[in-house]
Amino acid sequence: MSYSRLLAPADRSMHQLARDRLIVTRRDPQTARYCAIGFLDRLRDGSGYEFAYLAEAIEDPMFLPLVGFSDVKRRYRRARLFPSFAERVISAKRPDRPQYLASLSLDTDADSWEILSTSGGYREGDAIELISLPTFDGHTGTTVANFLAHGVRYRGPLVSDHISRLQRGQRVHLEPDPANEVNPEAVKIVDAGLHLGYVPDPLIGYVHAVLEGRPATLTVVAANPPETNPHLRLLLRLEGTIRGPFPFDEPEWRTAA
Repeated sequence: MSYSRLLAPADRSMHQLARDRLIVTRRDPQTARYCAIGFLDRLRDGSGYEFAYLAEAIEDPMFLPLVGFSDVKRRYRRARLFPSFAERVISAKRPDRPQYLASLSLDTDADSWEILSTSGGYREGDAIELISLPTFDGHTGTTVANFLAHGVRYRGPLVSDHISRLQRGQRVHLEPDPANEVNPEAVKIVDAGLHLGYVPDPLIGYVHAVLEGRPATLTVVAANPPETNPHLRLLLRLEGTIRGPFPFDEPEWRTAA
């Protein structure tokens, strides 16, 4: 059984039953922050995939569409995963594929969607990253998010060594960073007094909502050695409760189509 199936909650709110969703984000070259620009969906009835831009994202006069998705007000549909996203999944022919999947706590039979959801479709020097939309139970308020820590590459050798010693299932902590000059809403990932990295920017509002709901637990899913790409060093799972509406149901997350 793969990591993503193992961690899937038994119940989801109604708005998540019809699809599995990834947040498509793009790194701003000026601020280095990742900003959400759209959603990539896998329809759970097996009929295919959809992509649509966020209405708020395309309102920016400087917004540039992704290659292959030039119509910003169209909902794109396809029976198979769109090529521009499928090419972000490691090839089955790569000799290092088993090692790569192991670094993400994925089984060797993980499908393209599982790999894309967990790895974020990251490619060196590329500005696009995908983040799994957290799950949310509208009845109980319980929520789960799985994400890769950002900014690990800038934390230095002491932190790098510490990450290598973290164990699967070990608890680490979240700490707001109001003194952050780039984003005062930023949230740090910390352990034993060390700043390990950051929560990805598109999840910050959601994470603040989880922290307000308390209690929240953040545990290690995978902590990889220094030779691993820094982007894949630390995979985490956040579990908690939101005492209010699901942040991703807010108007800022509405699609343009």
